Amino acid sequence: MSAQTALWCACGVLFCLFVALGIRVARRPLGALDAFGASLRGRHVRLAVLFTRSGRSPGVTAMSAVAVLVYALAHLPMRLPVIVILSQVLSQTIVELIKVRYRRIRPEYWLDRLEAGHSYPSGHATTAVVFFCAWAAIAATGALPLAAKIAICAALVAWAGGVAWSRLALGAHYLSDVIGGTFFGFAWLCALVAGLPQVLHTP
Repeated sequence: MSAQTALWCACGVLFCLFVALGIRVARRPLGALDAFGASLRGRHVRLAVLFTRSGRSPGVTAMSAVAVLVYALAHLPMRLPVIVILSQVLSQTIVELIKVRYRRIRPEYWLDRLEAGHSYPSGHATTAVVFFCAWAAIAATGALPLAAKIAICAALVAWAGGVAWSRLALGAHYLSDVIGGTFFGFAWLCALVAGLPQVLHTP
């Protein structure tokens, strides 16, 4: 099996898991999984707010601008930041449409600002994968020294985890929303890399 075929298979499996989880939790009483997620609410709120804000449009836009500037100053091909930015915008647009389909009501115990829209899947969890993990994958396959690769990838993956965790710490989503958003994000990322192999062919 080629790497591209494996990616498409992974995409299909993850998307099926995403759909199945949404069907299971969208209109049913909360289960043990979401009860556990609720137990994380209120932990390290200030840090959670920082992570959550970095996953909103202004934070992602600012980081995208920094990436574009770095690529421009280093005279690197602009296709990579453009692909990641367009991927982020398109994936979030689709997530918002999917939320309308599932119509899951958000938790009532938020600790940060109230947000419009439905609960499943978590858009922040999707962003954590589609944006932050995409940059980690690009860094991992680039021409940077090994130590720099490890440091950048570790920081980006840790930040992605922080963005997803913050939605539970602030009570903005159920744990199943975050898991669903993660499933969707990785399905999207697998499809992106399989469909556009040049995403990981960095200079």
